[in-house]
This record gives sequence, C-alpha cells and structure tokens, in this order.
Amino acid sequence: MNYKKLAEKDISVVPVGDLWNVDPERLLLVYAPLNGNIALGTPDSVHKLEDCAEGVIDDEQQKKLLSTFQASGNVPVHRLPKSPDDLYQVDILTNYTCNFKCIYCYSAAGRSSGQVSFESIKAVIDYMFAKDRKQINPYIINFSGGGEPLISYPLIKKTVEYIESVTKGTTFKYNVGLVTNGSLITPEIIDFFQEHKVDMAVSFEILERLQNKERGSYDKVAANIDMMLERGYPFGIRTTFTPESVSSMTEMVEHLHVRFPKLKRVVYDTVLAPSLFPAPEDLEKYYDDFLNGFYAAKKIAETYGIQIDSVAVEMLSMIRDRTCEGKIVLTPMGTISSCARVSSPKESLYGAYTYGEVKNGKVDFDNERFSGIINESNIYSQEICRNCFAKWNCGGGCRLFHHSFSPEYEKVRCDFVKKSLKRQLVVVLADRFKKNTGRDFDGYIRGKIENGEI
Repeated sequence: MNYKKLAEKDISVVPVGDLWNVDPERLLLVYAPLNGNIALGTPDSVHKLEDCAEGVIDDEQQKKLLSTFQASGNVPVHRLPKSPDDLYQVDILTNYTCNFKCIYCYSAAGRSSGQVSFESIKAVIDYMFAKDRKQINPYIINFSGGGEPLISYPLIKKTVEYIESVTKGTTFKYNVGLVTNGSLITPEIIDFFQEHKVDMAVSFEILERLQNKERGSYDKVAANIDMMLERGYPFGIRTTFTPESVSSMTEMVEHLHVRFPKLKRVVYDTVLAPSLFPAPEDLEKYYDDFLNGFYAAKKIAETYGIQIDSVAVEMLSMIRDRTCEGKIVLTPMGTISSCARVSSPKESLYGAYTYGEVKNGKVDFDNERFSGIINESNIYSQEICRNCFAKWNCGGGCRLFHHSFSPEYEKVRCDFVKKSLKRQLVVVLADRFKKNTGRDFDGYIRGKIENGEI
C-alpha cells in the first residue's frame, strides 16, 4: 500500500519483517524523523493510521496516535545554509605534509611542503568571531585534513591562544578539536591541550598487524596512547576500516580491553577510496560486513564499558537536509574549500570545491559558487531522495562520494544507508521496550510471529 497521506506529513512507513525472517510487509515501522517518534505496527494498524490521515475515518484514538507523529519542533533540523554567514564549523588544514603513508588516504595526491600562514588563520577566526555575528550553534574549530596537523604544532598553539584572546569577555561558545595519527604527541602537547580544553582523536587501527600495514608505527602510537591515558587526558580513537580490516571489528574490541583497558571511546569509520572497490559488489559486501561487524563489536564493547560509535551506521542523532551542512575549510594555500578531503590544486575536484580565499587579511567568499555547491547535493535536488524514508538522516549523501563513484556504486551506498537506519530504528525500539518492560524485544516479536499474532 502507498501511504501517501502519511508521507505528506513526513511520516514514513518502512517494511522491516525481513529483520525477523518473515515477509517484509508483515511488520511495518512508522517513523517520523521531524518528530522523533518511532513505532512498530502491522499492516492493519498502519492502514488505519493512513485512513485517519486521509480523513476516511473519524476516530479519536487514531487521531491521538497520529498527532504523536506530527512534527512538533522538538527535533532540531539543520537546514541548508544560505551563505557562509550561516556556517558554524571551521576546518583548518595546517599543512600538506605527513609522516605516514596510509593506504586509503584521500589527500595523498596533494602532498607538498606547504603550510597555512597564521595571517590566513587569523582572518578566518576574525570572521567567525566578528562582534556583529549572530551565533546559533556553538562554533566548531578543527585542525585536520591535508597532512598531519601536529607537524605544525607551534601554529596550532598560537591559533588556540588567539581564539581565546578574541573571545575573552564575549558570549561566544566554541569547541576546538584535532585529528592526528598519534605519532608526534608529546607531554608538552598534552599539557597544553588539557589546559586549553582541546579535544583530540587519534586515528589508530588498534591491531598491530593492521596498524603497521595500513598506517605505520604501531609501537610509537601505542606508547603515546599509554602516555595520554596515564596523564588523564580524555581522548578518543578513530578507526577507518578497509575491506581487509572490516572483519576484525570484534577482535579490536577484545584487544582494546586487554591492551588499553582505560580507553573507553572509539569511533568506527567507513573508508572512501574508490581504488579499494573494483566492482559495486565489492562495496556492497564491505558495507554488509561493516554493518554486521559494528553491531557485533558494539555488543561486546558494552560488556567492557567501551563506547563504540559510527556516524555511518548511527544516523538518528542529526536531522538535516544536506549530509554536509557546509563548512569553511581553510587550506594550506589560504583558499576556502567546502570539503576537508579536497584541498589541493593537484586534486581533480579542487576547482569544483573551492569558493573563497583569504585576501589582504580578510576572507573573500564567492557566494554564487557557495550556493551552487550547497544546492548540488541535498534532499531537494535529487529525485532518488524524494520518497526515501532515510532522506532526513542521510541528507542526500556525500557530495564527494557522488563525484568519486558511478551511479551503480551510489545505489549500493543508498541501500547501505537505508539498511543502517532501519536497523538503528529497531535497536532504539528494542532499548525502549527493554527499559519499560524489562523484556527482550526481539524475543517478544518472534513470539508474536510464532503465535500468529503478527
């Protein structure tokens, strides 16, 4: 059945029976992304809800139920920015240099000796913290990208101190973060980051054989992780999985528990590297392995008090009409890119992703180009998103993925997004059911199916 009236109210109906090995249409998930409500129903119960929305039936109980799925404004929606003035995230790519050679690196093609100037950084910071700027969200300032940021640590230190001087006595709220390969961390750096509340994530493959093969220097990075843990510095690990490492998710959890028992925060990332997937079928297998491996690892991790997250799998935390809300990415050249993964003129997509530069100590934006970038990949510009239940969580997909892969691969990505969201929605329902009843949700549903009640 086509639940047209529910769809018009941004209420999606998703067949999920296949998760319990029955006809998908036998169990239906009712999901209202702009409201946050989720429910599981049968075709009969959802038909009644559709009839109520259409005005075919006048039933107070159904009206009340329907109202619980109406957009209420309780869920914040990140809308398309109209101009750079609406942006709240800055990525500062300090350099194009790296002391590692990661096999899946997206910026290796842009390697050079270039380093961003403090004058360029200062211009971007002055723009973000201008006195007449209206702050909607806490600003996010990240050091990442092009190369290994800690190669430029003196510049990072100077920038953090400048941000503090600019915002002193103001009401601006912000967070400063950094992503590093972990090889250059020193006690001095940690002391400074702790004192100035700089968050840090270490890209680390956890298992020695994978770290040495895919990134390098396991012993050095592991020793630095030990040092940070001993000094009480709160940080997290980010692990990027390749087709070779994706089967090791649970093994990594076990290794963390034994080798780094104090380490409690890990993020599992998917890889974006076309060369690793010769055919769409290879990408599909990778995504399936990632999804299943993630939940298996997460279940084990919970028993050890380890928090494992994945933005690729767990999408309910953000509602948006574009995957990347837009950001100011300051490249080492002093130009402004829309994506931290595209930052060098040596990269083929550089011209399509840049929309500004620092001139004479000020940020100069090309607003027309910015608008074109923002409007290219979102839930309104793509026909495939029109009737997709996952569109508000997906946001239309990654623009760089669109440009890097063919439509056949894009379909695989879309299917993965939908599988991931469907599974997370059921997980949320299961958690709520457990909390309210103390019972296992999966067992409850299977019992209903066996008894013919569903």
